[in-house]
Amino acid sequence: MKVTISLILANILIFIFTWSSLKYYIENYGFKPKSFLEGKYYLALTSIFLHANEYHLGLNVLALFFLGSALEREIGSSRYLLVYFLGGIFANFIMLLPFLYSPESVGVGASGAISALVGTGTFLCPGRLTIFPFSIPLPFVAVGVLYFLINTSNLFTQSVIGYPVHVAGMLIGSIFGLKWSKNWKKGLTLFIVTLVFILSLPYLLRILGFE
Repeated sequence: MKVTISLILANILIFIFTWSSLKYYIENYGFKPKSFLEGKYYLALTSIFLHANEYHLGLNVLALFFLGSALEREIGSSRYLLVYFLGGIFANFIMLLPFLYSPESVGVGASGAISALVGTGTFLCPGRLTIFPFSIPLPFVAVGVLYFLINTSNLFTQSVIGYPVHVAGMLIGSIFGLKWSKNWKKGLTLFIVTLVFILSLPYLLRILGFE
């Protein structure tokens, strides 16, 4: 987990460094669609190392730790970094869509990169256990399906949580997971079956008399 620990430390150290002038760094180095389109392309990278507060940082650090423990040894350091940075950078681009975000919106945090790790693990190692974002061990495919459902159901919700960025990051990671999988058709089928099962679960429980 060398890369995972290094990324966690980087996020913590940058938060400590920016803490005294957090508002300044978020305003000038967070991902703002208007500023990005004006040529400040570096914002797509700098924004993924900024966090709005301690709670925001803590959630992402925990997610990164548990996902990293399940995924880094599976795909290796190079691929892990590729997913993390490409997922984090390109997930920001969904903020350029005017029907989702205003030009003055500002996005910060590693959640786009973390969502990409979720997507990769969902299809590359669907049976490997992880406890993010839940408190009990679940197969990666179940985590991926639940994460997908939670974020897509809130896609157009007005919130400080970047649900569209999460969805974009997961889709980017899923592409890598499917590409690197030894049997991508099996992984995709397993995802769809799990998705249908979870969506059908309330109706099945009602039929069986549990509700």
